[in-house]
Amino acid sequence: MRSVTRKLAMTSAVAAAALGAVMASNGAAMADPASTPAAGSIVAVGSDTIQSFDNGLSTQYNGSTPTPASKFYSWDATGTSPITPKTGCDTTATPPGAGEINRPNGSGSGITALNNTDYTCVDIARSSRPPNTGTTDYFIPFASDAVGWSAYTGGNAPSNLTSAELKGIYNCTYTTWNSLPTDPTSSTDTIKVYVPQSGSGTRSFFLNALGITATSEPCWQSVTPEENEGTDAAFTGNTDAIFPYSLSHYVGQVYDSKGGGSDLPGSLDAVRSLDSTQQILTATKVWNNALSLTYTRNVFHVVREADWNGTGPGGATEQSHLKALLDRSSNSGYLCTNGASLITSYGFQTLSHGCGTLQPGV
Repeated sequence: MRSVTRKLAMTSAVAAAALGAVMASNGAAMADPASTPAAGSIVAVGSDTIQSFDNGLSTQYNGSTPTPASKFYSWDATGTSPITPKTGCDTTATPPGAGEINRPNGSGSGITALNNTDYTCVDIARSSRPPNTGTTDYFIPFASDAVGWSAYTGGNAPSNLTSAELKGIYNCTYTTWNSLPTDPTSSTDTIKVYVPQSGSGTRSFFLNALGITATSEPCWQSVTPEENEGTDAAFTGNTDAIFPYSLSHYVGQVYDSKGGGSDLPGSLDAVRSLDSTQQILTATKVWNNALSLTYTRNVFHVVREADWNGTGPGGATEQSHLKALLDRSSNSGYLCTNGASLITSYGFQTLSHGCGTLQPGV
């Protein structure tokens, strides 16, 4: 029965991957602003996981009526670097020179860029990890996500892993597929364990969920692919690969035509089970909110506390621009008031009253 179950699961996985490939021809490719945003614009950088959503939010918000006092733009996590986030960016104290910053790739890098500049350069960091202790920023949640595991489609991984097995793979306790205690496969191949790039919020969240505090393990591959991109060359033909994946991002890529270019599952699929709970509900094309809360998270827009409170160098103008976009629905913030359908169209799930509620460090 186990082999039949695995076979059916792999068939579904192959179908999902094929659907993703079809979607790619019609999918919305990721894109930086078409030109350097004007001074006074709201600019976001950081997380790969929510960059696609923010690109969609930029289009919707900037086209809304009445026209926003400050338009919103989002720079992708990858691409040419350095970037000029917006006209008039003052980075005289930040290499590589005035007006430019190194392109932030990931939640941590985005937050660092936010705190190394001011409102003339970066206003928001996209983050898929929660605040750290003692942060001087506000983390503003707008949607929920889950992080699961993906593997090579049709490869040697089983269809289900327990949390203990997943932890054992990532702390190098289980190094071959046939060593898994719950659902071993017949393969004696070495498991190829991958983690996303340094600074990735998905990487830090996933390892924390597994209770792994090490920054490296001997079984981890030296290549660190961009998070949520199964198109990386490291995965091509790699039947033993395993990789954490944002399930919202996966749904957006495969079912909602929100992937494009390298931003696709490629050789991987997340149509798997974790603790015998399906990660993706293929019939309804959503991630399964019955997954353990250990693997679910909020995703955030991060702002400087002083900017939000109107005491930063941008004063009340910067404060009003940020709140017009990100505040709670009760205070008429655009995203929390008008963004529910946009959120679900990118594979995320809504937070209802939790949207826009400030989360500072503790």
